[in-house]
Parts: sequence; C-alpha cells; structure tokens
Amino acid sequence: MKISLAGDLGSGKSTVTDLLIAATGAERYTTGKIMRDLAAERGMSIDEFNRSIEGNPEVDKLIDDGLRALSDDPRDLVIDSRMAWHFTRGTFRVYMSTDPAIAAGRIMAAGREGERFATLDEAITRTAARRKSEKKRYFDFYGVDITDLFNYDLVIDTSYASPVQIASEILSAYEVWLDDIKVKRCLVCPPRLYYRADLPIDREEVRAFRQLMMSGTTLPLSDVVFDSGEFFLTGNPAPAFGIVADGFSFVPCRLVKGKPKGDYIKLEKRK
Repeated sequence: MKISLAGDLGSGKSTVTDLLIAATGAERYTTGKIMRDLAAERGMSIDEFNRSIEGNPEVDKLIDDGLRALSDDPRDLVIDSRMAWHFTRGTFRVYMSTDPAIAAGRIMAAGREGERFATLDEAITRTAARRKSEKKRYFDFYGVDITDLFNYDLVIDTSYASPVQIASEILSAYEVWLDDIKVKRCLVCPPRLYYRADLPIDREEVRAFRQLMMSGTTLPLSDVVFDSGEFFLTGNPAPAFGIVADGFSFVPCRLVKGKPKGDYIKLEKRK
C-alpha cells in the first residue's frame, strides 16, 4: 500500500498522515520535514529557503531520487510530498484542497519554525507567495503543475471536515481505486461550492435526492470546475442541496475542465 498526499499548505497533511498510519500500520515518509530541516540548517525561514533554491535543482534532485526509490520499496507507506504522485510509481494519489483563510489560520496555530506570522493577513499573503514559488520551481524543473487537480486520483476538500472524516474518506476511496485504478473522485465541503444563479432549485427534486441518500443509494456525481481556488457546480445543483440539507460533510463530485460562466452563488447562502 502506498498513498501519496499532496495539497495546499495548511491542508492538514501531517495530521491526516498520522491517522492513516494509525489505521493501516503503514510507515511515514515526508519531504516537508526534510525541507524545513534544510532551511533551519541554513538559518532561513521556509519561505526564504524556497526562494533561495529557485533555479537550483540540487536540493530537489536529492529529494526526488528518494521518491523514485520508494517505487520499489516493499513497505506500506503514507508519503507526504508535493511530488510523490509524479515520481513514485503505483501510489494512490491524493490532493488535499483547503480554503486559503482556513489554511493560513492552521499554519499560524501550528507555529512551526520559519512559519510564524503576526496576523492572519500576513499568513495568507506569505503562504500564497510560498505556494507560487513552489509551483514555479516544480514547473521549471519538471514541466508539471502541482496545482492541476487532474493529476490526482482523489481530490478532497479539508476546509470544513474533521481529520478523522478526511482519513476515513481517503481509505474508502483507496479501496475503490484498488478495484479500478482509473476511478477518480472529488469530495467538496458544501461551503466551498458555488452554483449557477440562473438555475432554479426544484424542491421536490431535492427531497427525492434526500430520500435516495437516506436509503443508501449512491447519488449521481455533480460536475464541478475548479477555478481561482473555488469549486463551481456546472449542472443541476439539486443533489448537492439534498446532501447539504442532511448535514453531510462532502458533496461527491466529478472534476471537469472548463471555466465557470455566468453568475454564481455560494451554496451555503441559499436557504
């Protein structure tokens, strides 16, 4: 078993890794700690260290060689790494997405060396700059976009769900993936979803979807576009409203390419 966790800064990868390890007996492999240790050795913050190695592939090559070697490692592993999905063969590739303000608050609360901020606004700004630096570095070195959600087998929004719920969903999706490695899933917390303002909400249809859910029937996936850090429903929002009405943590979605068109409303704003 090899599960690779990538995702937004502050998405909870370390906490979820702990839970996955406890549930499966797998071992941990994390490149984030390697990077923080290297930054500390040089007396730098993690932001300064990331900027210092832009255009210098030596550090990344060292880490990447380690990730490649994991492909033939016989151990069960949970790999917390930006690039394991790319370098380690045969991993169940998970991306953990998080609302930027929530992510910044988590990073502030963690207070790790090199990641201390005076205000939430500073944390949001510096976290965004660090993410931009990482994205540029990986694209320059490898020609891949680490923020392209189509790279992953499971995209899961961690903004409003507990770490226990997130770990449970990852393991459930992993079992499905073992049967069919072509299956891709996207689970989005309702408060991060937008729907088309011009689409009417059929209350009878919403109630019908609620009844289907309560009976254990699998609901149809809702198509979503990811754009500018937000998830936009592109079709009928009734299944999502049915899920929200019953207080479920995730709306099962199918990620599709495209751009949101027209006016959109946040799902949680509609009563």
